[in-house]
Amino acid sequence: GETTVTVTAAQAPSTAAPTPANNPADVISLFSNAYTNVTVDTWSASWDSADVADVQVAGNDAKLYTNLLFSGIEFTGAHSVDATAMTHFHVDFWSADATTFHVKLVDFGANNAFDGGDDTAHELTFTPTAGQWNQLDIPLANFTGMTARAHVSQLIFVSSTAKVWVDNHVTYSQTSTYQ
Repeated sequence: GETTVTVTAAQAPSTAAPTPANNPADVISLFSNAYTNVTVDTWSASWDSADVADVQVAGNDAKLYTNLLFSGIEFTGAHSVDATAMTHFHVDFWSADATTFHVKLVDFGANNAFDGGDDTAHELTFTPTAGQWNQLDIPLANFTGMTARAHVSQLIFVSSTAKVWVDNHVTYSQTSTYQ
């Protein structure tokens, strides 16, 4: 039979993600034009199922994931993030048609090594609004399975759609308000 596809939402963002306004002293930034970013080893690990490109949206840097089932973002070893003083994780994402978007954080434990027996992780699922920037401000306490925060080393995105733009991957302290 014939299939008719009607596209009502834009297929790509026409405006940049909102610019964060946290005090830089209260932020650990993986990716944002608003802050100095820490070192990220890879935005698409060899074990993930995604492709990533650096793109611009209305003059602002963003990451575009295509062929996205799950992305593996790694900042390991000396690059692991000590988020013990942080209270929230923030990310902005845009999709024309995603019905779910998952955020998973992994802490490599006291030995700061993958699969060392003390890794903890937790994944949360969100329902986005299609065709606009979705801003997630997630209390780190909501990642209940991630019982340690001193060696956060992986960020994993899972999506119901293959094409997602992301920006402003930051952890921040509650003393600062993300705006």
